[in-house]
Amino acid sequence: MDVLNSRVIQQVEKSGLDYFHFTEKEQEGIGFGKRFSNAIQKVFKKGYDQVICVGNDTPQLSCDHLLRAADSLNHGKAVNGPSLDGGFYLMGIHASSFDAISFENLPWQTAHLATSYMELLERQSQSVDVLEHLHDLDHEDDIQQLFKGKDLRWHLAQLILETLTFKSITFSLEFSNTESVPLESPLNKGSPISIAA
Repeated sequence: MDVLNSRVIQQVEKSGLDYFHFTEKEQEGIGFGKRFSNAIQKVFKKGYDQVICVGNDTPQLSCDHLLRAADSLNHGKAVNGPSLDGGFYLMGIHASSFDAISFENLPWQTAHLATSYMELLERQSQSVDVLEHLHDLDHEDDIQQLFKGKDLRWHLAQLILETLTFKSITFSLEFSNTESVPLESPLNKGSPISIAA
C-alpha cells in the first residue's frame, strides 16, 4: 500500500493540481460511502467548485488521466474513470451536482459502482466524459491479471513484487523461530485522494 500511495501522490503532484490526501485518520463517518462523501464535502467547503477523486489501488493511473479529468470538469462535464472490475479509479464531479445522500447510497465496493454512478449522473442530466478502463488491485489475483495486460507498466509491477518480497523476507526473518505464519491481505483499499481541479 505504501508503494501505491507514493506513486499516486507522485502523479498528483506532477499534475500541478491542488490536492488533499484523506488518510484513515482524517476520514469521518461510518461506512465507505459516508467517509468518501464527507471528504468530498470538506474540499467543497474550502471553496473549490470541482473535485477529482482517486484511490491508491490503480497502478496505471497517470498524470495525463488527472489532467484530462480536470479539462473535462473545466468544460462542464463530470468524469468517470472505470476500473475493469466494475468500480471506478477516478471520479470528477462539480459541487453544483453533488448530492451527498445519493452519492452515499451508491453500491460501494461492488461490481455495479461505475454503472450506478453513471446512472446517477444521467438522472441529473450531467454530461460525462468516460476515461479508459484500468486495472485496480483489490486481491492477489489482480496483480496476476495486471501482468497479463497489454499496456503493463513492467517497472511498476516489478517494484510492487519486490516490495512484497522484501516485506515477506523481513517478516520471516523477524520470526525465524516460527515454522509458518498465516497472513491475510489487508481489507483497507487505501485512502481516497481528493484533487481540487
